[in-house]
Amino acid sequence: MSRFTANKKHMARFLKNKQLASGSAPGSLIFIGKQKIERPRLLVTRYTPDRIEEEYLHSPALLPSSISGDHRTWIALQGLHDTDLVGDLGRRLSIDPLALEDILNTDERPKYTEDARHLHLILKSLRFDRTTGKVDIEQISFVLGRDYLLTFQETDSECFDDVRRRLNRSQGKIREYTPDYLCYALIDSLVDNYILTIEKLGNVIEEQEKTLLSAGSELIENTYRYKTELAYLRKHVRPVKEAVTRLLSSDSDLIAPATRKYLRDLDSLVVQAIEAIEVYYTMLSDQQNSYHANISKNANDVMKVLTIFSAIFIPLTFLVGVYGMNFKHIPALDYPYAYYILWGIMATIALLMLLLFKKKKWL
Repeated sequence: MSRFTANKKHMARFLKNKQLASGSAPGSLIFIGKQKIERPRLLVTRYTPDRIEEEYLHSPALLPSSISGDHRTWIALQGLHDTDLVGDLGRRLSIDPLALEDILNTDERPKYTEDARHLHLILKSLRFDRTTGKVDIEQISFVLGRDYLLTFQETDSECFDDVRRRLNRSQGKIREYTPDYLCYALIDSLVDNYILTIEKLGNVIEEQEKTLLSAGSELIENTYRYKTELAYLRKHVRPVKEAVTRLLSSDSDLIAPATRKYLRDLDSLVVQAIEAIEVYYTMLSDQQNSYHANISKNANDVMKVLTIFSAIFIPLTFLVGVYGMNFKHIPALDYPYAYYILWGIMATIALLMLLLFKKKKWL
């Protein structure tokens, strides 16, 4: 595979094909992404401090009866490729078409928006595959309304299973608070997973550092790949800080005062995740520089040895050249031991030069 083809594949992860949406009117419901599950599922969870009910709905037409001030409702849509279903869901709950357009664009930048009826938040779920050395991204969207919360996922992944277990077992305050607290709990679960994912990738990077001095060209290939993955992470994690900050500063009455202190803690977790990405990116750059420095040092050591041997052979070559000339009268040419004396002189010169180089610490 050529380097150009490889770069095109990397770019495809950073920017998805948006030709389908080219020239369409604002608010057009066009799915941009890949279908990841066979059919969408609409899971509705109704809960109060005392009870909880879960059911799968076959149609959004049944949703209005599921939403009431007597209980809280979590509506989870898994699978985004059915634009008719998403549009029907949006119309019945009066969701802004522009927000639905962003939800269906799985390459949308993490962001926060709001209107008179809803708060909209788009984030990403991360998962590091150690086998392939790549990070998988899933877009998660939140729409917070009065007495209900909608979540939109590309797949039926298990990223919210811990929160769902807490909800089913009535652990903590999740059933007692309004849906904004449920929204916080789900976002917190995603951000915690950011840190775990970065940590897993970081462990691989730190393990690579142990083999830095003895590594071959494979280290550079791995470094390039991990830097690409960190850049991919940074693209999806950095904007979360802005989104959470805007959510925290919102004066919407859909966010209860009791929830805001938890959002402040969430903001610090996002900063921690961003800083971890920067630390590991710098570490990879340092590893890359160290590798090149080590290669240069090894090359210099080889050149030094070759230079020393060349320096030793310069006077020896001179003596051999002198006595290799075709003159009839050369001093000591007829002396019986001249050959052995010349070898002795040459060996002495070589030995003295080696001692000199060792004294100068050139060896």
